[in-house]
Amino acid sequence: MTAKMKLRSQLHLLTGFMAGFVLAFVLLLYVYDVSRVTPCWSSTSTMSTATTARIEDDPPPRVLCMVLTCPENVQSLARSVYETWGRRCSRLIFASSEDYEPLGVVGVVEPAGGGYEDLWNKTREGFRHVWEHYAGAYDWFLKADDDTYVVMENLQHLLRGFDPDTPVFFGYKMSRYNVSYMSGGASYILSREALQRFATQAYESEVICPQPKRMGIEDFYMGICMQNVGVHFVDSTQALDGDMKPKFMPLDLENYMSDANYTIPEWLRLMSLSRVETGLACCSNYSVAFHYASRERMLLYEFLIYHLKVFDSNQISERGHRSLLTLSDLKRRFPLEDNSNIKDLLQMSEKPDNF
Repeated sequence: MTAKMKLRSQLHLLTGFMAGFVLAFVLLLYVYDVSRVTPCWSSTSTMSTATTARIEDDPPPRVLCMVLTCPENVQSLARSVYETWGRRCSRLIFASSEDYEPLGVVGVVEPAGGGYEDLWNKTREGFRHVWEHYAGAYDWFLKADDDTYVVMENLQHLLRGFDPDTPVFFGYKMSRYNVSYMSGGASYILSREALQRFATQAYESEVICPQPKRMGIEDFYMGICMQNVGVHFVDSTQALDGDMKPKFMPLDLENYMSDANYTIPEWLRLMSLSRVETGLACCSNYSVAFHYASRERMLLYEFLIYHLKVFDSNQISERGHRSLLTLSDLKRRFPLEDNSNIKDLLQMSEKPDNF
């Protein structure tokens, strides 16, 4: 009897030890799981997977694109924007000195004031027009020139981590006369709140924002206005975690592809806050904008980004499986060429001089 009681006591002790071990193991797993943070993209801080999924499931940011043009460029550059990347804007308008309804061109300055020397006036009045007619309908407001090409999907990806109701100013950050600003040629973006501050605080004040003048330095002036109304400057090189490459390019992409320093003008190196690199390391894989794009260059970007496909042998569908052509199929689909004229080369009736 004593032996049985001793055995039973040992069994109880062993059972208790095993139960305690299992409970402790489960508890450790739980603590590890809840304390683990999964790093993923965020503009300001690391977010959980659930937060990322919520952002990606949200509708894409609504972007109004305001493209500056002039009457002589409407049928060339403006039309090229309209036929390519402009179709992906939530709304596209062109700011010029004359209306042209078929492309949505709006005259925001006097008919004689549409040239390069009136770029600041056109930008200033363009944003005023956008504020009066569209401010409540869109989240972000892009300003671009008519020789800029924009990859809208990458822009929307960039903007997803930011709240349009906070004062934000995106672009390629530069500095001049100790004043920070965003490159105008590379395009820049105002949040809804930044646009409101420009229209209601900066627009009318000659104290904090330059007033209309010919030959005004458009992007430099806009930088002054944005700073003086408390808008945050977001350099595109720092807008995506883990991607420190520029995303708004002040030059044509070809300028960056050469390893020779002469392809990058000295003024860009002096004024850029980020390092200007060349070759394939020049730019982000999620680049947003390229300046100095001719009509042909815009069509080239459009084809390479949206039409050219790279064949992936790892994703061959059933339809993609191909069998070798038999000789009979080869003869039927690709019959032999008629070589009657070249069977005797000495008798050829037509041939090149150096044949």
